[in-house]
Formats: sequence, structure tokens, C-alpha cells
Amino acid sequence: MSIVFKIFSQPKYLVLSILISLSLVVFAIWLPNLHLITKTMTSTALSFWQKTNLITSLLGSFDSNFTPLSRVVTVSSSALAGIQVSLLTYYLRQSITIQKEMGVSFFGILASLFGVGCASCGSVILTSIIGLGSTSIILGAFPLKGQEFGILGISIILFAIYLTVKKLNKPLIC
Repeated sequence: MSIVFKIFSQPKYLVLSILISLSLVVFAIWLPNLHLITKTMTSTALSFWQKTNLITSLLGSFDSNFTPLSRVVTVSSSALAGIQVSLLTYYLRQSITIQKEMGVSFFGILASLFGVGCASCGSVILTSIIGLGSTSIILGAFPLKGQEFGILGISIILFAIYLTVKKLNKPLIC
């Protein structure tokens, strides 16, 4: 674990991790309102400040549209994804070859995004892939109403972080 502290003691990796985490949280909050955001940004009737005010006010939907469990899952998976991206960036700078951990990390981030959604509409990404009716039936069958995908994603990202830290602890020998 000392390698993780060594990496995050460097400001560039800490800032990268925070930026990735915040970007993913904001993306998850805005995802249910993506259509509204695109209409707002392309509208000629609104000023720049009105557009900015509307877009930033949508961040308040995190409290109202997300259940407590989905908030924890979203923030946790975003934070872990930020950590993993920083660790991978450090690792890739240390060794030029791309390892299989990158694929595992991407899969974990993708799986956690399947559970992103508000309390009223469920998983936004899953809905867009298989349709609203099918998604409602599938998510209704799960005890946590789709948050299982987020928990699975967190587990996969934790496993990817474990693999990356394990790889970082090995000396680079040809």
C-alpha cells in the first residue's frame, strides 16, 4: 500500500484522480437530463448565463433524484475509477506496454455505469440499450432495483485496483 501513498503524494496524480472522480459524478447526475442539456446548449433563445445557470442547477438533482444507496454507489464507483485511472497512468508511465488490468478497469467502470439512474427512471444506460418496458421488468426483479450493477462495478474496480497495485509492487525486469 505504500506505493499508493507514494503515487498520490505527487500532486499531478491526486489532481487527476479528483478530476476524473468529479467528472464521473457530474456525468452520472446529468445523464438522466442529457436531452434537456443538449436542447439547452443548442438553444439560441437563452443567454450564456441562463444556460450555465440551468446546467449547474441540475446538479441539485443528485439529492432529489438519487436514492441514498445510488448516491453511495455513484460516488464510490466514481472515486474508485479516479483512483484506478491515476494508478494506471502512473503504471503506464513506468512501463510502456499496456497490461490486461486496463481492460478489467474499463469493464468495472462500464458495469458500474449500468446502475446509474434516478429513483424514478431507473438505469439510464440500461434503458437506452433494451428499452424502458424491458428495463422496468428486469430492474423490478432485482431486490435493489438495479443498484446491483453499481455494486458489481465497484467490486470489479476494486479488483482492478488490486491487480494494478500488485503489478506496481513488482519490479520492472526484462
